[in-house]
Amino acid sequence: MITVIGAANVDITASPLGRYVPCDSNPSRVEIGFGGVGRNIAHNLCLMGEQVRLFTVFGDDSIALTLRDDCRHVGMTIDPILEVAGARSNYFVCVNDHNGEMQAGAADMELMAHLTPEMVAAHIASINASRAVVADCNPTDVVLKYLAKHCTAPLYIDATSAAKAMKIKPLLGAQRSAPLIVKVNQAEAVALSGIKGNVEAMARWFVESGVTRIFITMGARGVYCSDGEQSFALPSQPVTVVNATGAGDAFMAGVVHAELNGAALSEACAFGIKAASLALESPMAVNPAISKLNK
Repeated sequence: MITVIGAANVDITASPLGRYVPCDSNPSRVEIGFGGVGRNIAHNLCLMGEQVRLFTVFGDDSIALTLRDDCRHVGMTIDPILEVAGARSNYFVCVNDHNGEMQAGAADMELMAHLTPEMVAAHIASINASRAVVADCNPTDVVLKYLAKHCTAPLYIDATSAAKAMKIKPLLGAQRSAPLIVKVNQAEAVALSGIKGNVEAMARWFVESGVTRIFITMGARGVYCSDGEQSFALPSQPVTVVNATGAGDAFMAGVVHAELNGAALSEACAFGIKAASLALESPMAVNPAISKLNK
């Protein structure tokens, strides 16, 4: 079992039918689906054949039950069910350009403040029984600090955004009893390290700060990864981008799945890139075709 701790939310994505014009009303196709970095990672892992438990909080508005049922429908176990009375679900609104690249995003994640360290502590034994724990940075910094201190399973953290990535900084250099694997994009890496324009130096900073393995995604330029002994970049795969939202989540899921099945660093990174490429080709945050990666 893999435990994923993070956000599940409603995604509203607008993609223009023609060339994107800033500061104007663009004729668009609007898709409504379910997402959240944690939920997307969990969904991708389910499609890859893994047993996955999603540890999150739900509101009790009209969409919450449908969101929860959808998580179960795609194969996740939700244990425990944490529902907050009187709270709205999480929402993420994304506006893409004509190339499928996000131009603006708005995240309403107030619900995540209700996921407390006490809730995590009450289930830490079962969390530590997982093959791996994956967390996004939507939980509070206090929750992530608790996980970093008490998690004995390999802990994977997705930085989620440049602002939320700063929650990772207090975890670096702290004593831990398990490996810490971090995935960031370049903006998140700059925010954390303060280093600009030198991805090798960024990766070295993470490893020297106590990260066991670091993956820095660079969009069309691929991924740079390091474990301190080996450091290298792998190129991205050429694809027609439909929607860039969810590619990083698919990459993270691919890395986790590959490493738990014995892949070396380069193999895990390459598998993650394949998963991200499939995600880019889908209008939704998760591409069901990812289930074919293992075949």
